[in-house]
Amino acid sequence: MQAKAIFWQALTPVHSGTGQDSSSVIDLPVAREKSTGFPVIPASSIKGVLRDGRGLKNDEEYKPEELEAALKARKTFGFAGKRKQTDDQFEDISQAGELTLTDARLLLLPVRSYAGSFALITCPLVLQRWLRDAQALDAGVTLPGLNAPGGVQVFVTSSSQIKPGNKVILEDIDLDILGIADGLANALSQAIFGQEEPYFLERFALVSNDVFTYFCETGMEVIARVRLESETKTVVGGALWYEEAVPAEAVFSCFALSKANDFDEVMQKPYLQIGGKGSVGRGLLRRLGGE
Repeated sequence: MQAKAIFWQALTPVHSGTGQDSSSVIDLPVAREKSTGFPVIPASSIKGVLRDGRGLKNDEEYKPEELEAALKARKTFGFAGKRKQTDDQFEDISQAGELTLTDARLLLLPVRSYAGSFALITCPLVLQRWLRDAQALDAGVTLPGLNAPGGVQVFVTSSSQIKPGNKVILEDIDLDILGIADGLANALSQAIFGQEEPYFLERFALVSNDVFTYFCETGMEVIARVRLESETKTVVGGALWYEEAVPAEAVFSCFALSKANDFDEVMQKPYLQIGGKGSVGRGLLRRLGGE
């Protein structure tokens, strides 16, 4: 089994939801991990989008020039179907897919900053879990200089644009700069973006687990939606609801596993639309890394 680390960056807010939730003021919340409360994109959502329209028909329904690609997609994603032998006989050609995807966990969360517009924050817990999984899957990932800030402390880079003086001010929290984490930031930049992008290095912030958890709870976009009467263009009674979305610029990470070391079906799609509300621009992701 071969593994590859894949990263997805949100180009627009992402609503990978769980359905209606009557226990909160948010009618349509995003999916979250039960143990941490961190937003997550289920693996089934990613695999479903990658598979969409691929290998869902029987052999005789394809044109000859389409069959080879369909057979490869079936091998990758799996297939439940039959092949016609005679008018009344069919051969079962169902098979399990060889491609396995893990849930896409939140790796970097954008948070509004007093300086530099916004920061891309992460925390030791997130990075330790990612590194543990990468090492277990032999994905060839290392993270030098992974320190653990406490309380309202933060590590930034030497080229940081989010530090007015000796503090980083994120939303309503003032963080004291504890040190410089160039080694860690450069390693993440290489793994995620493929090069040391100033865009990332200038905004990187390693915060404590508690601060990251706080912003995962309070830092999501909340969007008010209404439904209008088609003739009067006024709001239908009771048709006001609130949707939650992970903000644009967030970075998720997942792992792809393949018995045949074949990741073509994943790598050929640099952009995906994930989750609901696609018709109003939600859920557009671009693939990073994993080349």
